[in-house]
Amino acid sequence: MMMKVIIVEDEPKVRKGLSEAVDWREHGMELVGTASNGQEGLELFERESPHLVICDIRMPVMDGLSMAEAVLEKDGETRILILSGYDEFEYAQRSVALGVKNYLLKPVGKKQFLGELIRIRTEWLAEKQERSRVEQFAGKLKSQLPVLRTAFLEEWLNGAVPPQMTALEENFAFLDISVDPRDNLSVAVFEMDTEENGEYTNAEARLLQFAVNNIAQELLNGCGLAYLRGNGQTVVLFQSVSDGDPDELMVWAEKTRREITRLLKVDVTVGVSTRSAPVEEAPGLFREALDALRLKLTFGCGLVLHEGMAQPSGDQAPVLHEANRTLLAHCVETSDTERVQALIGDVFARAKSASADYLEELSYQFAGLYAFLLQRLGLNLRAVLNEQETERFRHPERFRTMQEMRDWWIAQFTRLCSRYDGVRSDRKARLVQSVEDYVEEHIEENITREEAARHVHINASYLSRLFKEVKGEAFSDYVVRRKVEKAIRLFRENKAMVYEVADRLGYKDPSYFARVFKKYTGKNPSDFQ
Repeated sequence: MMMKVIIVEDEPKVRKGLSEAVDWREHGMELVGTASNGQEGLELFERESPHLVICDIRMPVMDGLSMAEAVLEKDGETRILILSGYDEFEYAQRSVALGVKNYLLKPVGKKQFLGELIRIRTEWLAEKQERSRVEQFAGKLKSQLPVLRTAFLEEWLNGAVPPQMTALEENFAFLDISVDPRDNLSVAVFEMDTEENGEYTNAEARLLQFAVNNIAQELLNGCGLAYLRGNGQTVVLFQSVSDGDPDELMVWAEKTRREITRLLKVDVTVGVSTRSAPVEEAPGLFREALDALRLKLTFGCGLVLHEGMAQPSGDQAPVLHEANRTLLAHCVETSDTERVQALIGDVFARAKSASADYLEELSYQFAGLYAFLLQRLGLNLRAVLNEQETERFRHPERFRTMQEMRDWWIAQFTRLCSRYDGVRSDRKARLVQSVEDYVEEHIEENITREEAARHVHINASYLSRLFKEVKGEAFSDYVVRRKVEKAIRLFRENKAMVYEVADRLGYKDPSYFARVFKKYTGKNPSDFQ
């Protein structure tokens, strides 16, 4: 296999000498291009994707080490051969720190140069062969992993695997089970609501069950795993992103259930555990979820079920369970008015045989949740409810019928949805404003997207999308624009020199700064001095 090579050297004679020093093809290599500085070398690398980059250390525009660092960030498997003089030991140390393994001192003799190239290519070929063997073995193992993983999970959740942590960690690692054995988890079981002799053939039903499992796995977004049981149920091992809060599973399960119904046009019922517990207790959580799933005989299909939803015995008061509160709060915050109305309607439907006293208690439970959601918006009751509405809020005994109470609370929570609809846009705007403030505070530094993202506690990819959405321009373009605007002010107000402004704004190379400046403004820096 031919090894593609580029040479980056600012001295024309040296560059020419290196290019002609070797019969490249005779030794299994192809010289695909040369460049006179690091910036050109980086552009050449992006065009040609070479396997080996031969570069000098000291070059204009961008030095060899900066280029090598950029190359290795793009492709860590690229080989770098650094050329340096005897007086550049510090650069040699830096190159080793970057991960550069090959280094030659100038002047380089033809025999020495060829020997180093042959050694590099030999190592490169050996690594490629070893990587190929590993990939083939991994491919064979990967093809069997789903079957092995499902078999292990079934045995484990049904209590057939000893719960020792060491054994669990080893099995999780070997079978690529995306569950952290040191974190708590909760369990959900999805079951498609179809009759045994219904409208689907066995093959069609099995295909839909696969689809349910795939959708659940995709919507987990790294918060655990989903696997398909032999009976068609999908089991989800859910690890919360908020310190093991079991109610987060309820919200996720409802969202996933609705998405499955929307995409597949089938009803799905979900049984969930009501607690989050250490991984060793997963079999018990699995039994809880299965027991909850049986409640579909009482409540019907197409719901998320849990133990707390069991009908109260005797003349007990209807309760707005914590899981229902969490789900209703989520629907309000996402402005899902249809689901809000359905949830409140469902609670009152299950309370239709309760006495008037108990209905008043239920109204107080809705009142507490409503006040909590208002506080999250920074509002109070007086700012939202008029005098008559406040009286209804405080005195539920004044409702004449249960239907009147139900309709009133549906109306209040529906109005609350519209308030949250505007809050999400405001939050994004404030987040972007914080990023802009950060840029202004650090305008004289080398600002990176990653540093700005860490400042506002989000990841860099989300920052890029959010900034583009709110500002209509890329984050990197915004930073350049602000730096150029700052430079113009410095030229005009302080009569500063180009090299002074470049250094002050974090550009080590005044020539590079001048090109950036002209690309953005269409003029030279001297035009503003």
